[in-house]
Amino acid sequence: MAKDILAAMIEFDDSSKFMGVSNANFSVFEGAVVRAKAMMQDYPDDKYIKMLVAPEYYFSGYSSKAVTNHIDSLSKSSKSDIYSGLRRVSRQYPNILIVAGTIAYTKGGGCCFSSTSYLSIAPILAGGNFLLKKYKVGNDQYQTADAFATKQSDSTFTYKGLTFGIDICLDHNNKILKKSLDGKSVDVHILISDGSSPTPNSLATNKNGGGAVVFCNMRSINKGKGVNGIMSVSPNKFGNLNVNVDSRTQVAKTGQTLAGGFHIALYSGQA
Repeated sequence: MAKDILAAMIEFDDSSKFMGVSNANFSVFEGAVVRAKAMMQDYPDDKYIKMLVAPEYYFSGYSSKAVTNHIDSLSKSSKSDIYSGLRRVSRQYPNILIVAGTIAYTKGGGCCFSSTSYLSIAPILAGGNFLLKKYKVGNDQYQTADAFATKQSDSTFTYKGLTFGIDICLDHNNKILKKSLDGKSVDVHILISDGSSPTPNSLATNKNGGGAVVFCNMRSINKGKGVNGIMSVSPNKFGNLNVNVDSRTQVAKTGQTLAGGFHIALYSGQA
């Protein structure tokens, strides 16, 4: 039975003006959750899966340049503070599935370590609990050219009767989620990115069609790198899965600029 999904997405009209969010200005993210809650309040909690989705590198020091982007990674202690804030906000809004983009952070480099490692993790929460902490596998060299690291982590979780899977930008091109499923599929394929967009050979929903892609891209609006939203999936003429961009429905978009240079766009879809 199809389930209705609402996804409030953090979008940037011009990501070059975005400086990133950290533990020091976590209230910016809280403001996004408050706005998302208000936009979804007329939709019954028992009939909709409600999500708030942020793009890759939302929690970082972020700067966009003409050719590429530069990411200043946060400290490991800053990541811990952000975790505490996410748990608190998730408890306050227990009916919203929070996909908090990624946290770019470092570990090591202190007096007891000879080197610094750079990592990127996507935390997903509901009801004050972490459902998944997904580490990015591939190095896009935004954080570092050669010291990127990853940790073993699952790529899927279940929520309200659906199986969700997630890819983080470059990992989608490398089929990380799809390969991890060993021939199985997910109901909802989440892709958060800063440049990548859904690719037919990398999609991990039902091979005969069905399911949905929830796509949130930092650069989708001003750089033409894709279309945010919830999109249905069906086989294309080559027999590969593809997203139907025309299936996305933008329910509402705020005309109000929120702190941090972004707005919230609300999309609906089914999985």
